[in-house]
Amino acid sequence: MALATCIGLGVAGCGSDDSSSTSSEASSSQSSSTTSSTGAGKANTAEVVAAANAFLKTLSDDEKDTALYDFDDEAKAKGWSNFPISLAARNGIQFADLDDDQKAAALKVMEAALSEQGYKELEDIRIADEYLSEVGSSGSGGGPGGGDDYGADKYYLALFGEPSETEQFTVQFNGHHAGYNITYYKDDVSLSPTLTAIEPSKFETDGTSYAPLQDKRDTTIAAIGSLSDSELEKAEIDGSFDDLLLGPGKDGPFPDPEGVVVGDLSEKQQDKVTAMIRTWVDDLDEEAAEALIAKYVSEYDETYLGWSGATTIDNKETYVRVDGPSVWIEFSNQGGIVVDGVHQHTIFRDQTADYGWS
Repeated sequence: MALATCIGLGVAGCGSDDSSSTSSEASSSQSSSTTSSTGAGKANTAEVVAAANAFLKTLSDDEKDTALYDFDDEAKAKGWSNFPISLAARNGIQFADLDDDQKAAALKVMEAALSEQGYKELEDIRIADEYLSEVGSSGSGGGPGGGDDYGADKYYLALFGEPSETEQFTVQFNGHHAGYNITYYKDDVSLSPTLTAIEPSKFETDGTSYAPLQDKRDTTIAAIGSLSDSELEKAEIDGSFDDLLLGPGKDGPFPDPEGVVVGDLSEKQQDKVTAMIRTWVDDLDEEAAEALIAKYVSEYDETYLGWSGATTIDNKETYVRVDGPSVWIEFSNQGGIVVDGVHQHTIFRDQTADYGWS
């Protein structure tokens, strides 16, 4: 399928090799029986509910049974992964099993849930996955892996809980290089946990150049690069990390904080940390993102910036972390799988709202 056709039809997909995901117990925050939100408000919940219900209306009864789960179903935490699709089952309904109208409706859910920036990032990741499928299948990628686990249809959409403006529900969208768990409760929204990844970092296809996650790369390196030599020494995290510590299937416990306290840094340095956090939070609808950013900045006296391995963008050992009372971000480089070079994984979590609130 040509890339332009893939995007025009609204299909999605992914696949690769990864060693970070293992099954885990469902997060204790999934219970909706005594909901007490810690969100910051301003979510566009009604818009997402409308898009989700429109998608459900395109499905047959059997398809709806596949796509819709109880909010508290333990599959929510266990059934998403960054393993190749062939190695790890996903929750929900696969794009390959939907017709063009259903695929378009499914992506309208993500378009409503994400900002313009966030949705473009998702589109660019899908284009990258199709690119990997093509170069991997042809054997021209230069890396150790193949392309059979990549493709435009290898994504799944699941809904946990009936879409509602008054009760919790989660939109889960997952393949390999992108996994979103976006939970709504009234006017609050959580983007936690969400994985975004890319291989290769930059590429050209059909005469167009792409660089997905470029904003995340630039701001992460700028934040850690703003530290003085003494601050950099203090910020170094014990141990080495060849992947995400708290990726899919590894929902906790969160470790003791390590690094430098962001609140102790200069205003200019703090601005760079804020810019870094923004590139994840701004994937959400704009008003909700602004409210969450304000919440995370208010916690800088208890938020830490740390690193391990290296601090340059092209080093396969570079690992950077932000750890606050709420916000948790990991940026982890590793070697390429299909394409020779650097393969990047990132995870965003809100420690007070993982998979929702309880």
